[in-house]
Amino acid sequence: MDKLRVEKRGQEEIVGFVLIVVLVVIVAVIFLGIRLRNPQTVQKDSEIIYQFLESSMEQTTLCKTTENGNFLSMDDLVRACHSANAVCVSGSDSCVLLDETMGRMLNSTWKVGPEYPFKGYTANGVYFSNSSGQSQKEDIFNITQGICQNSFVGSSYLIPEFPGSITITVKLCS
Repeated sequence: MDKLRVEKRGQEEIVGFVLIVVLVVIVAVIFLGIRLRNPQTVQKDSEIIYQFLESSMEQTTLCKTTENGNFLSMDDLVRACHSANAVCVSGSDSCVLLDETMGRMLNSTWKVGPEYPFKGYTANGVYFSNSSGQSQKEDIFNITQGICQNSFVGSSYLIPEFPGSITITVKLCS
């Protein structure tokens, strides 16, 4: 009788162990399925894109804000668009000229499309301020070309603009 009871208890323990293993496997499969359905964004920093941003901010534009003044560099044009939404002597709006100039530089530097290594790009400029304990964020420009999914390389460039800063970001999507 004791032998029969010991065998039953052993069988009950094995059945309980199998049930626990099955539950763990089911939970693992559900977690794995959810994880595979939601691909995470993969971003890599690119020194080449940073160098592009650094040199493009020194590019001379077709905008002068005073008749006898110099043509503005790209970073000065970004500042003019943000702070005053200035109008160039030629009559062009500084923000419109900023979009056109940045778009031309991006298009001439990187070809994007289904037949190219990069399928698209995004470029944006955002002003951040954290004065008096209050955060402020203002979009300055946003340029998108092609299709961007979850995988891209990119970099950012910082322009000081008291009391905050302007961050220019370019992402190339693959």
